[in-house]
Amino acid sequence: MEEEKMRRTINDAFHIITLIFLVVIILGIMTWSGMTKCSAIPGWCNVYYFVMGEPNILIVYGDSGLGDPFLLENAIEHPQHLGKRAETAHIKNISAGLLKNYKLVIVDRAKKMSTEQMNLLIEYASTGGKLVWIGDSGTEMAEGDELLLESERTPGSEEKPIGPWARKLSKDDGNYAVELDKLLSVEFIGNYCDIKECTEDQLPFIGYLRKSPGKTHDLILGLDPNLEMRGNFTLVSKRLDKYNNEVLTVDALSSIIEQKGNLNPVGTNYGDTFTVIMVSSPSGLGERVVYYSIPPEYFLLEGQPKQTYLFIENMYYSLLE
Repeated sequence: MEEEKMRRTINDAFHIITLIFLVVIILGIMTWSGMTKCSAIPGWCNVYYFVMGEPNILIVYGDSGLGDPFLLENAIEHPQHLGKRAETAHIKNISAGLLKNYKLVIVDRAKKMSTEQMNLLIEYASTGGKLVWIGDSGTEMAEGDELLLESERTPGSEEKPIGPWARKLSKDDGNYAVELDKLLSVEFIGNYCDIKECTEDQLPFIGYLRKSPGKTHDLILGLDPNLEMRGNFTLVSKRLDKYNNEVLTVDALSSIIEQKGNLNPVGTNYGDTFTVIMVSSPSGLGERVVYYSIPPEYFLLEGQPKQTYLFIENMYYSLLE
């Protein structure tokens, strides 16, 4: 009788341990894929990062473009705000082996980028990494790069380039598409200060930030509804993709019209509302890619009416915890 009771107890304990193990495995997969945040379950972040290692951040930067990667690095590490460690690497030094060591990669001030480098970052995001892309990064090609034509993406379309984020890469088995625009869910138009005249000693006033309708996204929690946006930013057009979510826009109050000069004073009208933050879910499995049209560290510059670490703090907690 005692032996039978002992066997049942051991058997029950085994089933409970097995169930807990399966639950931990499922939660781990869901957290890794971005389907759930570890902070959604009390204490789970500690367990998850004990097994997977502490979340680490890499800022990839180049020699030109919008953004200040070292200001961003200092903001992430500021002990009175986020207080997390961030590392930096020049775009010329990245590799698949390097990128896989980081849970979050931020691409900042990296305007010139080869198609091969762009493809490395796309592959990183496509295999589970969290990717933040800022401003005009990747809009200037390296020597030998080729743009993807509309006819190559959609047979029967025009024989003209899609844009700088749509490239083709030559391999031994032929050319294949490198489609960053699809991953980011936006298409590049140009930088504000290339379209409108800006002064070097003053941050241009763009307009007011507006939350998108619906539930407030974690990336913009606590946002001041009257927060002004000042500084050069990248104009993009949003793609109507299935797995994207535009969470923040800027209302420019009047249309942004390209300045053409005295002979042709009125250029293209780009409208008055523009994407500031776009979130994408590759294959629909969790939010893993975020695009910022204005570098979030710009909100810390002198000349901003209200300096705030909010965007950088929310970036970390939304994507990693």
